[in-house]
Parts: sequence; structure tokens; C-alpha cells
Amino acid sequence: MSALTITLQAVLLGLGAGLAPGPLLALVMTESLRGGARAGMRVAVAPLITDAPIVAASWALAGSLDARSPWLAALSLGGALVVGHLAVEQWRAALPEPGAVSAAQSLLRGAAVNLLSPYPWLFWITLGGPLLAGAAVESVWAAIAFLGLFYLLLVGTKVVLALVTGRWGRGLTEGGYRRVCRVLALALLVFAAQLAWDGIGRLAEGLGT
Repeated sequence: MSALTITLQAVLLGLGAGLAPGPLLALVMTESLRGGARAGMRVAVAPLITDAPIVAASWALAGSLDARSPWLAALSLGGALVVGHLAVEQWRAALPEPGAVSAAQSLLRGAAVNLLSPYPWLFWITLGGPLLAGAAVESVWAAIAFLGLFYLLLVGTKVVLALVTGRWGRGLTEGGYRRVCRVLALALLVFAAQLAWDGIGRLAEGLGT
């Protein structure tokens, strides 16, 4: 595997993962509106904290974990509960005072959503892990470069979104803020329903075999 191939894989996958609609991206926007750009940026960096065990597990499980695994079903159902709770919170949100959202709250929400979503696990076990292993065959530095580029773009795109949302959200009135929050709450609710459906489907497939 050439250095150019490794670089292209990391760039394309990082951008794709960073811009893909999902619970974490929606949460970046909601936290940016509630607590400003810094709150959204703290959510954006959550993968840097939560993905370490996911990447480590991918080395051992790459290609061997069945999509119908009860562990993935449990992750989906747990993630649905967390994202559903955040959707209810967002629906009820009122225009916050500056600094009303603490750093710990934002980071904890982001970490919980990312860790309990099955999608990072599936990505690293089925695609990211094998690609990382392939880069490691070239050299340790190639594997480090792959991870670095991937997370630079994954986190970087979400940080940019947090900055844009935080800046744009400053001019919202109480009514405008509520309307935007409720649209985002509905988006979170859709993602919660998708996670629940995903978990139920995996359980049904597992029980049917």
C-alpha cells in the first residue's frame, strides 16, 4: 500500500465521517446553540476520547464480529435511549444565558453519544481496522499518519460546524432559538428511532439464527 493510497483513504474517510449526518453531528449543533461554539467544539472532540477502545478492539475483532452480534444490538438500544433523552431536552430548551452549559456537560454528552453508537464500532471493525492494519504493514509511521489524518478531518469538520453554528446562533431571538432547537430535537429523535430500529433488527436476526 503506497503512501498516497494511505493518505487518500484517510482523507476521504475522515471527511465522510465528519460530515455524515448522525447523532454526534446533530449534538455538535445543539450544544453550539445552547452554549456557544466552545460547547460544540467540546462535543466535536469526543471521538478523540471515546474511540481509543474502539480502535484497539478493531485490531482483535476486524472481520470476525457478526453484524447480528448482541453487543452491537445493545449498543444501538443504549444509544437510542441516550439520544432520545437529548432530543427531549432539546425540545424543551430555552434561550440560555452565556456560559450556561458547562464544559463537563458538553463533553459528557458527546462521549456518551459516540461511545453508545454502533456506527464507530462497525466502521473500525469492518473497514477502519483492516485499513489501519494494512497501513501498519508498511510501517508504524504509516499507521500513525492514517489515524492522524482521519481524526484531523473527522474532528476538524465538526469543529468548523460548531464555530459556524455558534456564531450564527448568537443573533437568534427567543422564538427563533426555540424553532431551531425543535428542528434539531426532531433530527435527534429520528436518529434515536434509527438506533432503536437497528438494535431491534439485530436482536431479531440473532434470535432467528
